[in-house]
Amino acid sequence: MEDDEEHDKGDQTSDSDGNAKKKKNRKKKKKPVAAMPTLTEEDQQIAEPLLDHGTEAFDPSTCNWVDVTSIFDQATQGMKVGEMIESPQFRLFDAMSAIEIMDPKMDSGFNNSEDMTMEKAVESGIITRNIPHEDLVAIWDQLLMYYLLWLDGHTIVQTCFCCLYLHDLEAHVKPIPLFGAFVDAFLVACRSARSAVLKAGVFDDEDFLPSMFGINLDIGAYSTDPGEVRKRLEKERQTLSSDTSQAAQAVACRLEFIGEYMLALIDLDRDTATAASGKSLQDRLTSCLGLVEKLEQSSSSTPCALRCFDPSINRKLLVPGPPRTVEPIQDPHVTFSMWGSHVHELLLCDGLSQKSLMQLLDGCITYKDQPNVLTRSIAQLHTCESGLIRKLMLESLSLFHLPKEASQHCKKVVDGFLERSESLFAHMLKLTHSNCARRFRRLAHIFSDFNSLQHEAWSLDENLRHTFGANLRHPQPCWNWIMEHCVQAMITKLMLGFELELYEPGEFHMIYWYADYLYGLRVFNLKELHQAAEQAPGAKKRPGARPQQAQGGARGGQKSRNIPPFVLLLEATQHTVRGLFRLLAFCLRRNLIISPPAVTEGLAQRFVLRFRALEHFRLPHLPSFHHFEQSALSAQAPVDSRVVLEAAQSSFADAAQQLERLGSLRERDSTCESSQDRGKALKRVVVANQLAITQLLQSLVSDKKVKVAVSTAHHPHLVSVQVSNS
Repeated sequence: MEDDEEHDKGDQTSDSDGNAKKKKNRKKKKKPVAAMPTLTEEDQQIAEPLLDHGTEAFDPSTCNWVDVTSIFDQATQGMKVGEMIESPQFRLFDAMSAIEIMDPKMDSGFNNSEDMTMEKAVESGIITRNIPHEDLVAIWDQLLMYYLLWLDGHTIVQTCFCCLYLHDLEAHVKPIPLFGAFVDAFLVACRSARSAVLKAGVFDDEDFLPSMFGINLDIGAYSTDPGEVRKRLEKERQTLSSDTSQAAQAVACRLEFIGEYMLALIDLDRDTATAASGKSLQDRLTSCLGLVEKLEQSSSSTPCALRCFDPSINRKLLVPGPPRTVEPIQDPHVTFSMWGSHVHELLLCDGLSQKSLMQLLDGCITYKDQPNVLTRSIAQLHTCESGLIRKLMLESLSLFHLPKEASQHCKKVVDGFLERSESLFAHMLKLTHSNCARRFRRLAHIFSDFNSLQHEAWSLDENLRHTFGANLRHPQPCWNWIMEHCVQAMITKLMLGFELELYEPGEFHMIYWYADYLYGLRVFNLKELHQAAEQAPGAKKRPGARPQQAQGGARGGQKSRNIPPFVLLLEATQHTVRGLFRLLAFCLRRNLIISPPAVTEGLAQRFVLRFRALEHFRLPHLPSFHHFEQSALSAQAPVDSRVVLEAAQSSFADAAQQLERLGSLRERDSTCESSQDRGKALKRVVVANQLAITQLLQSLVSDKKVKVAVSTAHHPHLVSVQVSNS
């Protein structure tokens, strides 16, 4: 090895005779050893066994345990910073692994004699075979609640299997036919959910714990076959049909719900459109939505029945360490609201094959909050079907005016470009179905791949221009396609920082300033594409319209008519982030938003930290911190100036105008519902900030002191400024 040779040469010198002599190694200085402090006679007798340097095995059962706190207190008085005391039986590793015994938060064995066992549960009457319908409703609702907590990242032994009845189905569940039918369907759903999550592989440690901790999930009170389970559910529901009491109807409603949900998960996992009974998946999930409302209305609160849920029975199954407790959701309204969102997300998964590539990358399975790991896993399984990504890519490229005949006339170049693009977009779809934190971190590594594809796209476009000539509707279809998807990924990464609360209020305006530039790139490119479509030979022309110049487009000031809804939404979002930049810069200049000195003075370093990953892709113009400072100078006008606020008001007015145009398209185009829903959230941000600007303008006139706060109450990424009297 070269390093070893250089090291050997460095250890040798040549004398006058040419003989090599080795240098004498310098003696290493020994670190000073801390002097042992003077101990009392009583403490010295206690410490004497600890000073023994033997290597015999330590047997705690043969020793008398004594309190050595006073010895350690005296020892620390004679030690300097950085010095440590060790013995052959207690080294640094042992110190780092030590826990404070008798501390409930640290000692997993503390008070373990009070842990629940099946024998205690039977003797105390917690487990019984005579369960009234009201108690069955409460127990099953608790199981449904713990099922969602399991899918939120908690262990299965602290959630679903903290129910004592599930630890012995033969003895305690099978004798109760109603309970056995429900539990069998519940366990089938658990197995289907776990199978889907493991196959998709989009979960991380904080999302899902696949370990069963020794629990056997392949069990059942009567059967583990979904078909047999469905028949038993129908049989038990028929036995309840003659009972008209509210409790019996609530039990029947829950049996129907768990059966429909179980079969829906099986259909989603198998990716089939019709179940064994001939009922469509869409119908099953729609039925589940209606049943969730009935479950909430018929929920009962019987704390005595919930004594059968005790996580301490599984404490011995968990790994050694600090005890982890799972706080159950006490409010049934919250539980069934989560169930409603979950079923809505599953409904969105059913129609993923009809979505465009842009919609899939944007995360089209979000209903309210971030979907749980099961929904994201099912979406990943549906999007990784053989040939689906290639089909979506070709459909997306056709919107960017890639000729259909390109795969024939330029087959070798096009196939190579599509193959490398398919690998990248498959990875991006997997990132889309990861949780927000992992997605934010991993998005930083894709921009160099996009940069490589950008060079390939440029060469492919040159090949297309040479092959198709004037028949090519747009001169750079592939380059614009790569640019659009990369800039969309950049915006996604920046906006995820708001969801993860990574940014300080003092740098919000910097993030929005950069986002304004990125949104502008998308709007410009998409408008050019739409104009190229309008100027195509087969496009419809308005009577009396003048022919546009070939090089006009957006650069020549020509405005496109009938702009697609998503482009209007992008333009409205661009005006909104521009208004937020101006408004927040004004508030920071007047110290209405208090920013710590570390944030203000370190803004240049934060600029590098936030946008360094984006520089791996070559943008038409690379924004720098100097450019940001030049833009922020507008906020350093005289403090009584209204110019900045009026400019912000103008930006929000432009955003409101675009949103009005978007709203008028709903009656004519029924395909813009997703843009309409996002437009409503954006409208709330615009209105809230317009009100804040009005209040700030009034405070300038009256010279009143006001307080300013920012929040994401109306939008996950765009803040709303709230003004109140000081």
